[in-house]
Amino acid sequence: MKQILFQTTPIPAPSLLIFCNGWAMTRAAIEHLTLPPGYDLLLVEDYRSQDFSFDFSPYSHVDLVAWSMGVWAATLLHQHNKLPHLSRAIAIAGTPYPRHDDWGIPCAIFDATRDHLNEENRERFNRRMCGGKRLRHLFESLKTRSTEELKTELSYVGAQPPFPIEQGQSPWTHAIIPVKDRIIPSCNQLAWWHNTGVEVATLPQADHYPFCAFSHWEELLSPDTLPHE
Repeated sequence: MKQILFQTTPIPAPSLLIFCNGWAMTRAAIEHLTLPPGYDLLLVEDYRSQDFSFDFSPYSHVDLVAWSMGVWAATLLHQHNKLPHLSRAIAIAGTPYPRHDDWGIPCAIFDATRDHLNEENRERFNRRMCGGKRLRHLFESLKTRSTEELKTELSYVGAQPPFPIEQGQSPWTHAIIPVKDRIIPSCNQLAWWHNTGVEVATLPQADHYPFCAFSHWEELLSPDTLPHE
């Protein structure tokens, strides 16, 4: 896993926000979001391996936001005891099961995407994810990663066995579900999160990529203000 630290000052801030990005994504997905005062940002992406090493000791307060396949990645890191104590952990448009007929992307669709990904259908996938071509800056940034690299990443994630999550072992405090999600069906997301006891908020008009409706991280870290299931 690739880790990139963004600091607002030369020394670590008191608090850290971890963001686990989605498959095929770059920092352009969230670079418009303003950090709360006193926070650094750790961006985690590229899930072609489970390698992860980061020194959390400078931070007295750590929050987690994960999006799409990043929800799987963050859950994996938590299961392997690679994350510190989390004050808030928000899952957005994803579950710990990226390839699952009931709780994630249906297996046949996941496998077809992995096996037949090329330049043409990659662009169609991006349109479904973003809700059309209106997010031109994001579309352009996605071209920086090669199709072969993305196939390798998807193959690696799809090959990982589903891991059991025992009661009380989940890091998540809230889940946010875009109702118009065309990548991970919102009904599958709801099916998983309603089984966990995690508080669920919905975004009735949002696609799989919901961040264009937000300008500050604190809006996502305080999902109590959003519509609830």
